Amino acid sequence: MDIQRLSTEDGPGIRTTVFFKGCNLACKWCHNPESISSRFERYWAEEKCIFCKTCLEACAAGALSFSENGLIFDLEKCLNCGRCGEACPTLAIETKGRLITETELYRELLKDKAYFGANGGVTLSGGEPMLQSDFLLLLLKLLKASGVHTALDTAGLYGEERLAPVLPYLDLVLFDLKFIDAAEHKKWAAADNAQILKNARMLGALDYPKVWVRTPLIPGATATPENIAAIGAFIKESMPNLERWELPAFNNLSRRKYTLLGREWEFKSTELMKRKELDALAGVAKAYFPAAVWTGRATD
Repeated sequence: MDIQRLSTEDGPGIRTTVFFKGCNLACKWCHNPESISSRFERYWAEEKCIFCKTCLEACAAGALSFSENGLIFDLEKCLNCGRCGEACPTLAIETKGRLITETELYRELLKDKAYFGANGGVTLSGGEPMLQSDFLLLLLKLLKASGVHTALDTAGLYGEERLAPVLPYLDLVLFDLKFIDAAEHKKWAAADNAQILKNARMLGALDYPKVWVRTPLIPGATATPENIAAIGAFIKESMPNLERWELPAFNNLSRRKYTLLGREWEFKSTELMKRKELDALAGVAKAYFPAAVWTGRATD
């Protein structure tokens, strides 16, 4: 989906983060909605569009049309050729997603090696990158052979047969734990969390790779003392070798992404959390894991 360079929020040091398309969760607060579908998608920036209809002429499949609500993409007809974006004179259309081989991606990532320093490296994120675990295994082998620090950012909803082969080629796993309560997890993420907790237990007992847990603090959902306490108790009991517990604060900058995709977002009116709220939740977490820390933006 994207390659983000000079990242400082996806593991230690300066990193290059690769975002893969496709996710088997449907979190209502998703901050990367363009990553959920494994298909190509289009951003359409209405303010840039001059309604010249050049994109319609460029589309051989007839997958585009205009209505009173703006440009409409028919994904059933779309050939994913990208010609609409290439033809747009004002760059109002942007394709999200591209096909690439593991060798091509490896060569692209290796260009950044000089900037990683002693602690930086490559983080594989998404979406859910482990849905393409065979690809990841090939890529990770190439990166490790070149001495690159590797990290996997994952939500953990897949079987051990996917996870086990990649572990020898990872230095760090960033593992999402959103809820312990199964009903709450299904309510907000549209999937059961039994396999996620199973994978968390397995990873938390390993000496290597290192494991960080991430719990996004979402107002009205995950950001409750009861939920943080439940996750803390799980970590204390089941993840003895955990190195770090991060509590990333809700970020409302994703509103723009939903607008560009032509979708509604349940959290579009939700404001950033206050610093005192985040400090209080971090205090609950520290009772179970003293090194827990919240990250991100807040208001006073």
